Amino acid sequence: MIIKRISCKVKEGNKEKFYEHQKQWKPLKQVKGFLGQIGGWSIKYPLTACVYSFWKTQKDYGQFMEEKHDQIFVNSGQESTYESIDVSLFQEKLRVPGAEDNIVNVVKIANYIRVAMSQVKEDKIIHFVDMQEEVWNTGMKKSKGMLGGTFSFSQKQSNDFLIFTGWESEDYHQHYMEANFPELLKTAKPLNDVLKLRGEQFTVEEAWRVYPKDC
Repeated sequence: MIIKRISCKVKEGNKEKFYEHQKQWKPLKQVKGFLGQIGGWSIKYPLTACVYSFWKTQKDYGQFMEEKHDQIFVNSGQESTYESIDVSLFQEKLRVPGAEDNIVNVVKIANYIRVAMSQVKEDKIIHFVDMQEEVWNTGMKKSKGMLGGTFSFSQKQSNDFLIFTGWESEDYHQHYMEANFPELLKTAKPLNDVLKLRGEQFTVEEAWRVYPKDC
């Protein structure tokens, strides 16, 4: 699976315009290999729009970019509403298990998203991946309201990782942070493995939610 992360810094006063233009990406639901798109406004940076899309294969994504992307983008009129955009692609390494069994279902019903991005020391990559599988995945799966997600690595830099998880609500995520996260952190010790760690969280904008037409 391919994960596309899009971060747009929207111009002051243009949030409403961007919001409306983002709704124009509904045609994605008819594109071959498309698994879903979800987005919202960053909790930490209110003028930053966070959008994630999911594709079955690199071939499917590449074909979309060649044949469909530009037409949808131009029709949306979105370019005039933001001052900068950052786009990055990731390849799934592990599924993050939860109440739902695939990413399409997560996109369909998640109301809150948490993303962690880590640049990992080269000699710690194996340990970092092991901790994700043995500690974080196990701990999050037990957390009420955790729907599932994906653990992936950057196509540009193999030591850059992205962990995307969908939650039923912000309250369920907050309970996880208070009740489960501290113990998992103590066990996994990620700060021993990473050079840089950052993240983003957002409440899902329902109007931006897109999933395949046959789902």
